[in-house]
Amino acid sequence: MRQRVVIALALCANPRLIIADEPTTALDVSIQAQILALLRRLGRDHGTAVMLVTHDMGVIAETAHRVAVMYAGRIAEIGAVRQVVGQPRHPYTVGLMGSIPAVGRDQERLTQIDGAMPRLTDIPRGCAFNPRCPHAFDRCFAERPDPIAMADGKVACWRYDDAGAQSREAEHA
Repeated sequence: MRQRVVIALALCANPRLIIADEPTTALDVSIQAQILALLRRLGRDHGTAVMLVTHDMGVIAETAHRVAVMYAGRIAEIGAVRQVVGQPRHPYTVGLMGSIPAVGRDQERLTQIDGAMPRLTDIPRGCAFNPRCPHAFDRCFAERPDPIAMADGKVACWRYDDAGAQSREAEHA
C-alpha cells in the first residue's frame, strides 16, 4: 500500500519521469505484479517515462525495454533487455545472469561470481571488475574501459575493443 501512496503523490506533479528505486522489494508476487502493472499503465496512459532501479533481473526482464547493468557505480553494459539478458557480453553481466535459477532446468548449484565488490573508496585501477573477472588481461588492470558501441548496445569491456582483441591474440601467440 505504501508504494501505491508514494506513486500517487508523485503523480500529482505530472512528472515526465518516475524513478522507482526498488519499488517491489519485500512484496509478495501478486502485489509486485500489481505495482509493476501500475507503473506500466502510468507510462502508457500519461506518457511518463519510468526508470526502475532494481537488482531483480526477473522484474527487469518482464518490465523494461532497455537495461543498464552497473558495477561499482559505473555502467558495465547497456542495451535492449532481450539482448542483455539473453546474450550478455560483460563478464559481470554473464556472472549475474548465471546466478539466476532457471525454471524447469536441473541445476545442482547456482553459479557465483568469485570475490567481493570493491569498496567505492578503493576501486582498483583499470576495470573495476578485474579482480573478479575470469577473462582479465593486462589492459584490464591498467586502463578503465569506456563503453564500447556495439550494434545493439554498449559494453565497458576491453574484450570488445579491437586493440584489446589484438593484445589478447599477441599474449597467446
